[in-house]
Amino acid sequence: MSVHFPKKLMQKIDVDVFGFTSGNTGWATHSTGFSSALNELITVNFRTDRRAAVRGLLGPDRLPLFRGLFKAPGDFGVIVQGMPFPSQPSARWIVWETTIMPEAQRQLCSTTQFLWTPSEWGRNNLMANGIEADRVSVVPEGVDINFFRPGNRKPGRFRFLMVGKWENRKFCEGLLQAFTEEFKSTETVELCLHAHNPYVADFSLKTKVQEAGFQNVGNIILSGPCNREVLRELYQSADCFVMPTRAEGWGLPILESMACGVPAITTRYSAQVDYVNDQNGYLINVGRMVEAHDDDFQIHTGLWAEPDIAHLRHLMRTAFEDRCQLSEKGLKARQTAEQFTWQHSATVALQAINRHLSK
Repeated sequence: MSVHFPKKLMQKIDVDVFGFTSGNTGWATHSTGFSSALNELITVNFRTDRRAAVRGLLGPDRLPLFRGLFKAPGDFGVIVQGMPFPSQPSARWIVWETTIMPEAQRQLCSTTQFLWTPSEWGRNNLMANGIEADRVSVVPEGVDINFFRPGNRKPGRFRFLMVGKWENRKFCEGLLQAFTEEFKSTETVELCLHAHNPYVADFSLKTKVQEAGFQNVGNIILSGPCNREVLRELYQSADCFVMPTRAEGWGLPILESMACGVPAITTRYSAQVDYVNDQNGYLINVGRMVEAHDDDFQIHTGLWAEPDIAHLRHLMRTAFEDRCQLSEKGLKARQTAEQFTWQHSATVALQAINRHLSK
């Protein structure tokens, strides 16, 4: 449900958004999508690295960037990434995917008066780590439903698509195991992996797949880094999205696939259960909770979920064989995505800002 704010109130609030404007990362998508939507409601000054801001001034959304380069601090700060002005009341978006936050993450929580997290699961996780409940608000992330939209799927082999960094948290090797064990090379099905990891030096997706050691990989297609338009085409080329993640702070690719009318197979755990359910997608049972480890991202505290591989295989087989059910879930997935736009995110955020400022 949309909320209408009086014009006077909207004109009085001047908000700084701290984040990134470029790069094919979730943080950049979040920064630009959210700030553009919020700028439709109130005055937004986008604060970012000066060189990135100058590059962005050549793009279509110039005004918030221009103000962010030169204007004094506004009434309130919203931090996607970065640091606020010292004296400015601010809220920071916080996501952490294991059950125990490390000390560095706790210190990050102390840099602002208020914390935002995209999901109810995330809020409960923060409170379980000792963060005061009255400091934490749920402000969901969103998706650009005008850009990410259903396309014309070309005939061909049934395509499963995974979009996300190759990392322990995404359980990529578990996905490879499930796919290669469930489907024979002679079946008209393929798995497309869009799993480049820009945070790891000299990363090679081909090497990672080879090191995983699975034999039946003839129907696995590797997709390299690409721009936003090609990524949309990739979603539109798929029949079913699959991400057997161990935990998600939000899960932007899941929602982007849903906006393209492609239902998702994902884990019945963490933030994505706020918008994925048994009607608009397929939820994998959690086999058990396991200790969280990832050397690349220095994750060594707490637990996250281990998806049930047998159940993942079953759900992939079901999606492949029951096309009527798959189509119905795809329609409902798009309808759900239409409720989680960046405009919705900005509206919820503005409600939170008004609560924060009233304190």
